Amino acid sequence: MMNLFDLATPKPVETIPFPSEQDGLIRYIQKRQPVLLDGVREALPFTRNWDYEFFRNSLKSIRIQRKSEDGIYHYLGFERIPMPDFNQVMETTHNGYALEPLRGQGVSDDLPSEIDVSLPAFVPESGFRVSNLYIGPGQNKSLLHYDETHSLLMMLEGRKRFILFSPDQSDCMYPYSPFSLKALLENRVVDSKVDCQSPDFSRFPKLSQAKGLSGWLEEGQALFIPAGTWHFIEAEGRNVSVNYFWLQNSLKDWLNQPLLDFWIKRRAIDVLDQLRKVKHRLSAA
Repeated sequence: MMNLFDLATPKPVETIPFPSEQDGLIRYIQKRQPVLLDGVREALPFTRNWDYEFFRNSLKSIRIQRKSEDGIYHYLGFERIPMPDFNQVMETTHNGYALEPLRGQGVSDDLPSEIDVSLPAFVPESGFRVSNLYIGPGQNKSLLHYDETHSLLMMLEGRKRFILFSPDQSDCMYPYSPFSLKALLENRVVDSKVDCQSPDFSRFPKLSQAKGLSGWLEEGQALFIPAGTWHFIEAEGRNVSVNYFWLQNSLKDWLNQPLLDFWIKRRAIDVLDQLRKVKHRLSAA
């Protein structure tokens, strides 16, 4: 049975040393080209002792999500649990995946002050959104989706396998419609309808025409994923990674798929929010 990785071309993802200059990624950003960066720990010394044991001993609690019925983590519902309880998940049940903001939006009051995240030189402070810590017991996988921001995923323990599809292949990815109220309410507009483990090519015939870039993200490496790039990522064993999300899109990017759908989604959510406020005012009158 075919899986999503069967759509990968033989072409490898380019690998470069971790840039230390402000414009060190500009060529890849402008071309919306993924790239692997070597030397994370050397370029960002604060990550040198960051592994599972470090965070297990440093954090009092952590924000996790449970697997859904399809075995996927959907980034929808979260709960905060004590770190010893999460360690039990990691060692025994494996039913939990941690996503803890370290800088930017959503940082917990519980986060120790000594966990200090600096931005790489090429991530502009003005466009920075959030840096997240991810910890998984293994075999954890994402949905096939895109982000409206650029993303840099740094592997600090373990390894992850990835496949990427360029924004111009969005028609082959079968995204949810930004005009679907259900997709909007469930925050599924950035997701594909495709089951990555066993894609149904009879239901999604254009998917077979897609050409992906695949590879392994190894410990000490980072993967730059440009905004609008469709990606599916799965971990092999116990894994720890930290990412950065930042906004640095051109008008041309927003006028093309899939970011155009995201822009429509944001406007639709704004309208829904306004309607909720009007309904609340009317019911309170």
